[in-house]
Amino acid sequence: MKLQQLRYFVAVYEQGSFSAAAEKVNATQSGLSMHVGQIEKRYGVVLFLRSSSGVSPTEAGRSFYREAVKVLAAAYRAEDRIRSLSKSVTGHIQVGLMPTFTRAVLTPALLRFAEAFPEVRLSILEAYSGALANDVTEGRLDFAVVPASFDLGDMLVATPMGQDQECLVCAADRDFPTTPDGVRLRDLPPQKFVLPGQGNARRNRIEAYFAQNQIEVQERLQLDTMHGTMGLVANSDWVSILPGILCLPDLDGERRKVVPLADPPLTVDYLRIEHASRPLSQGAQGFADVLQAELTQALAIPPISIRNPKSAQPGLQPEDPTDPA
Repeated sequence: MKLQQLRYFVAVYEQGSFSAAAEKVNATQSGLSMHVGQIEKRYGVVLFLRSSSGVSPTEAGRSFYREAVKVLAAAYRAEDRIRSLSKSVTGHIQVGLMPTFTRAVLTPALLRFAEAFPEVRLSILEAYSGALANDVTEGRLDFAVVPASFDLGDMLVATPMGQDQECLVCAADRDFPTTPDGVRLRDLPPQKFVLPGQGNARRNRIEAYFAQNQIEVQERLQLDTMHGTMGLVANSDWVSILPGILCLPDLDGERRKVVPLADPPLTVDYLRIEHASRPLSQGAQGFADVLQAELTQALAIPPISIRNPKSAQPGLQPEDPTDPA
């Protein structure tokens, strides 16, 4: 069996039709059909159920896919290895990150990577987890970092990166009772929460936390931008729940108060996802390692404001031009 036949089979499996797969791998539909048919005839199996709307894999097809992507991944690693033996690491890598990462973790990672891999061109896409997972599946990204909150399916593989604490974030002059571990939302009067839109994975997790812990909410405002959310809570009586690493620049307590949720805590696990049949190139792995190191260092910092400003005044506060929010 040739590698090309495996690539064609995997393309049909992932695209769900011969026509879409042909466009993806720049081949003819009849050619793909012929190659898949040759595999089925040679081994006496049916890999796909054909219909006018496309194809769906049989149990044999799903089992064969899991092995095929391993073979293609091994071939990709061998090719990348031989390239690395002949010259310095070069190329263009594309990585997807959530807004959570771009505020506090990305800049030091970029600086370290540029120094270690000066000939590798790096592009960063900021988006939410669903869009990032789709872009990795379609081959538009080498890898992405997402929360562990949805089913990855057969086409993606995941590597755990660490666990973060969710925090209550509000204006610096707000005062509420806390414990040594953080804040218990059920001890507070009903608050006005800025939350992601319906259908967002974070929104679902937060609403489930409210329901499980009988937390009353005075009002909800949907805002699908974390930086916009941080600007609003710094200048109003609205509050939000945000990941700890997003809040690291605010731990001085000057513009926002940050306190982890406690009793019970709410956490989020981060995953690095990549395509099952396309392991990371040497350059992409290099950036993944640098990003992991920066994340590990960031997660070791307790996400709680160290002090409150002494001269806080109620109402709007002037914007700090250096504040990304």
